[in-house]
Amino acid sequence: MVDVRPAKDMIARLLHRFEMLMARRRVRQALVAEDLRAFEDAYARHYIPGESKPPEVGRPYLLRPRRLKPLGGVVLTHGFLAAPLETRQLGEALCRAGYAVYGVRLAGHGTAPEDIAARPWQEWYGAVERGVAILETLSDKVALCGFSAGGCLSLIGAARMPERLRAVISICAPLYVRNRGIHFVPSILGFNSLLHRVGADRFRWEYSENHPENLHINYLRNPLTAANELVNVMAESERVLETISIPALVVQASQDPTVHPDSGPDIFGRLGSPHKELTVFERGRHGIINGAGSEEVSSRVAQFLERALLLPRELKPLPVVTEQPAVTEAEETRAISAV
Repeated sequence: MVDVRPAKDMIARLLHRFEMLMARRRVRQALVAEDLRAFEDAYARHYIPGESKPPEVGRPYLLRPRRLKPLGGVVLTHGFLAAPLETRQLGEALCRAGYAVYGVRLAGHGTAPEDIAARPWQEWYGAVERGVAILETLSDKVALCGFSAGGCLSLIGAARMPERLRAVISICAPLYVRNRGIHFVPSILGFNSLLHRVGADRFRWEYSENHPENLHINYLRNPLTAANELVNVMAESERVLETISIPALVVQASQDPTVHPDSGPDIFGRLGSPHKELTVFERGRHGIINGAGSEEVSSRVAQFLERALLLPRELKPLPVVTEQPAVTEAEETRAISAV
């Protein structure tokens, strides 16, 4: 008599796997729909004709590679006063390399400055955790990658969710900024509060002008309350650096006009992870993930992910990456990596 138990066991395992895939799909669809609905609602409430950018600038996005199983998942986080479109080019490059990508929208971004004015930075960070939850339905190898303030939020996430993450990447994250005026923001806000108490609201200073590199993405007005939250994000990311233990890549532009170039090397030096790399690109811009030379940045990120996500959770040392000079549109690129 033929023993049919092995066949039954195999069918049971296949059915269980199919049910798990369907359950993950439902969770993913619900979370993505929730993010999109939150954006559409906020955009409708805060839309300012002639000032708000088109909705496609601010919508979060999910990109899936043309393969059955992604190499991993990457949560991309944009910068302060920006929107998901800022990270889209990098996301598409990583998707072509085989990774599932979720470009988050930080709360209050991609709509109008009034939307971000009353939001604490913890709401920004909430988008990072939701991004991780979404990509966990597609891969058990999830990494965080953030640009500018998004880099700080990614570092905070690496410190808070080490058991759920396999790597972290910060690109031009601001440990220090060029504009020293940001340190006076708490005092200005205190003075604004005093004016409010005495009924002199018309004298309050609530917004400053913003002069971004990407006029089609970023807000042109900077709420001082939001600038104060940025200061808090920078302080929190600096505080947790020594507690980060997962593999990390730090990328910095050598002549960044917004973030002080010492930020990248100092973040690298303070990281607690024994498996970390530093890459400095010779650039005179802050937004190095877009425009001339951005291909080298996305290639460097993909190169790091290819090795870091293959590491077992009980980490082994990463190999040293040798210097890789390149030239793109007259901009020299110097990649210096260390372990």
